Amino acid sequence: MAKPVPPTLTQALFDSLLAAPPWLDFLKALDDWLDGHHATMVVRKPRPGDPGTLISTQSNTTALTVLQDGMFSESPILDMPPNQVHILREMLSEHELASQYSRFFTYIQEYGATEDIIGINLEEPETGMVFRLRCARLKGQANFSGSDRDKFEALIPWLRTAIGLYARLARKDYQLSISEATIGQLTIGSLVVDEGGQVLMTNPVAERALETRDGLFLHQDRLVATGAGKAALQHALSRLFDHRDPLDSEALQLTRPGGRHWNLLMRCTAARPGLDERVSRTVLVLFRDAAGTREVNEELLMELFGLTRAEAVLTKRLVEGESLAEISTSLGRSRHTTRAQLAAIFSKTGVKRQPQLVSHVLNAAQQMWGE
Repeated sequence: MAKPVPPTLTQALFDSLLAAPPWLDFLKALDDWLDGHHATMVVRKPRPGDPGTLISTQSNTTALTVLQDGMFSESPILDMPPNQVHILREMLSEHELASQYSRFFTYIQEYGATEDIIGINLEEPETGMVFRLRCARLKGQANFSGSDRDKFEALIPWLRTAIGLYARLARKDYQLSISEATIGQLTIGSLVVDEGGQVLMTNPVAERALETRDGLFLHQDRLVATGAGKAALQHALSRLFDHRDPLDSEALQLTRPGGRHWNLLMRCTAARPGLDERVSRTVLVLFRDAAGTREVNEELLMELFGLTRAEAVLTKRLVEGESLAEISTSLGRSRHTTRAQLAAIFSKTGVKRQPQLVSHVLNAAQQMWGE
């Protein structure tokens, strides 16, 4: 009969959801409970061009980088049947592992001298996220046993509740990240679309446009433009997904039923935790009234580049011609703080120098305005 899950472990499980990084304190407690090592929670599995999201007690950053860069897909327990506890050594002998999964076998020997792995895959039904929990035993330790399996199985009900909470928090965080700027001013619509055209996220402006079929609407949860813009929108989205260049963007003007127009700017974005496991790539669709004001404001910058409010304020003032020193003085910040913020802006916008930033912002804004 399985031993009950220690209250300290369940406490660590739920407390860790709100920690930074999440899950880590629980994984450390799991290592202790199972007499294991390198406990890992894979929130979003790595895939080509996407390192995924994983949290681990493994302190060897090189080992984690190699895992995320491609070794993860070599694992014999990557996509094992869900909701079942699996033990590597019960599935494969050392000889079978070395011969059938030679690259993975070499990896676990080189980075940590791993002898055995226990794990489970759990799917969160509302979001489609798949959580992969793993723990290892090293050379010199006994392999995982039926008793360890019982322990793991006793933990499953607690895990289901925890991943449900985490998935909803992650999804809400994603929603806030794409709609923060428009909640107050409500002038720019934003949607996140997957490769099948399905709308995954919307902000209030987009919701209103879709509900009233104001140039855009949903058909079987997929984004469609009204009238002659239907084909143009589909072709633009197809080009973005086909090119697979994260810097690609498409600009488009759609006629609305009342005769006015939407200016659309679409760009590739990386999929994030909070989305269905099957979603590998997404496009952010931004749209605004073509007759709207032409100024570069904080709202536009936050939507275009994913900047925080403070970063958008700094960018706007740089575009308006102020120097870093002037901005630092007027905002009461040190130049060091302002430069650190500028470095974050460079990272998000993909530029390396201030003149490039100003030019890039103005070009992107012109696309959004349809000029």
